[in-house]
Amino acid sequence: MLSLTWPPNDVPMDEWLAWLRRTAERDLPAARRAALLRLVWEESYLTRQGLITRVEALLGRGCFGASLHSTFRRDIAAVRQALAKAGYRLAYSRRRDCKGYYIEGRPLLDERLQRLIAGAVAEVDPRQIVIYRRLEPAQRVWQAAHLSDWLRKANERRLQRR
Repeated sequence: MLSLTWPPNDVPMDEWLAWLRRTAERDLPAARRAALLRLVWEESYLTRQGLITRVEALLGRGCFGASLHSTFRRDIAAVRQALAKAGYRLAYSRRRDCKGYYIEGRPLLDERLQRLIAGAVAEVDPRQIVIYRRLEPAQRVWQAAHLSDWLRKANERRLQRR
């Protein structure tokens, strides 16, 4: 496996994504394994399909090749080995309430993610929530669509400035 920073989420997400995509151009298996490692490090109880979907969102559909499940098995074995070298154990829970991969001794969500979520929640204005609850479902959908259009246009303007 590639030489990775430890913990696997020590690099800020935008820098890591750029690194991951450059790595994928040279060594797709290493990029998939790095993505898997970061995902299982940051969040517990992700299933095989959940991990595959998230890695494909990062690296593109089909990044696991024609034999998706056998490729995933090899990749998760490499991740398990990398974690073992660092003193961690990757396990799989089959419990009804929490199925999926997790690293023994790690929290459900990485501490950094917990802080980000707490910060986002602290920014929510309770008055705005009261107003939002009064909206009809159609108004909520319109609001979401309007926001999506605005974000798309803002991204287009940003790309044009480049």
